[in-house]
Amino acid sequence: MMPPPRTHRFRLILAAVDFSSQSAKAVRYAVALSRAGGGRVVAVHAIHPLLAGAAARAYDESALIEDARADLVRFVRSAAGAEAASRIECLAIVGAPRHTLAATSRRLRADVLVMGTSGRSGAAKAFFGSVSQGLLRRYPGTMLIVPPGCPNPTASWPGQTVVAAVTPGEHRRGLIAAAGRMTAVLGAWLSVVDIGTAVPRSRASLILFPLAAADRLRTFRQGTTAYRFICDARRPVLVMHAGRRIGHIEGPRKAA
Repeated sequence: MMPPPRTHRFRLILAAVDFSSQSAKAVRYAVALSRAGGGRVVAVHAIHPLLAGAAARAYDESALIEDARADLVRFVRSAAGAEAASRIECLAIVGAPRHTLAATSRRLRADVLVMGTSGRSGAAKAFFGSVSQGLLRRYPGTMLIVPPGCPNPTASWPGQTVVAAVTPGEHRRGLIAAAGRMTAVLGAWLSVVDIGTAVPRSRASLILFPLAAADRLRTFRQGTTAYRFICDARRPVLVMHAGRRIGHIEGPRKAA
């Protein structure tokens, strides 16, 4: 009998940091995801261009970047602990957050982008929710979103079972297949729940939210639906696009 292939592995996990308590939690989940699916963690902080421009007029922009990176290193150390932080690369980059995160993820070929969201609405969302919502609407990669009220990851996160929140319809089979591939990466069992936009009732510590492959307009609509779902969740939600390669497969083990 042919031995099974080795576990699918992530190669790189990108953690978005804005120095908020939610992004500290996102760093912790990025580390936990690295433990579960392999891969190194890179923390990135986007320096707003207006701040960079003001700094350039006052003194050297490169000094601002270096100061921001030093702050990022201290923040990651506080959030993840000294041992985990020693293995995390920290990047401070000038640019609008949404564009910077998407571009950095593409450049580094990140398997997963991890970030927090406040889940706020109205005027507050313009500052706290716009980046995560904008990425869900336009970014085609896999994202792990940490909603408000979500506890810190345990040492065994995500545990033995994860739940996939699947919308019924013609794409249901493909969505379940995508969730199954991700579950293989994490080494867990999969439980499937058909939903509309309601959060499934489950004790699982991770929710998978697969999206059907779509054109730009449908992707925008699906991202909006995913954001609304995440705001009501109390667990991290991993959003993935069906048909997109997730993780990497190592070669099969040779029989003894």
